[in-house]
Amino acid sequence: MKRDNWIVTNYSVRPAGKSDECFYCKKKLGEEHALDCVIRSRTVIVDFTIRMVTHEPENWDKEQIEFHYNEGSWCSDNFLDDLERRSKKMGCSCDITDAKFVREATEEDENNFGTVFVKEFES
Repeated sequence: MKRDNWIVTNYSVRPAGKSDECFYCKKKLGEEHALDCVIRSRTVIVDFTIRMVTHEPENWDKEQIEFHYNEGSWCSDNFLDDLERRSKKMGCSCDITDAKFVREATEEDENNFGTVFVKEFES
């Protein structure tokens, strides 16, 4: 989701730049950031796929395993613990993660996911 106004504020001033302009696009405080400025952001939907080895009962088939994770009482927050244990043992998880852009986010998406809101980004 995009937003309309991206006014240069002190947030975009950096010690290595001038004190009255955006470090990246050089627009002055109070002006609109340039269209190609990195401060201007949008929200998007991205699907992340992570491949992990887990342990399951021997007699469970594909449907039972998928039910356990997708519809049963298992909480996906448990997976975060598994991922953290793996990272401590193996290092970063880039080799097991794949990201795919799905689409631009909507206001409804922002409200449903509740983690990132374009209107709250500093400029």
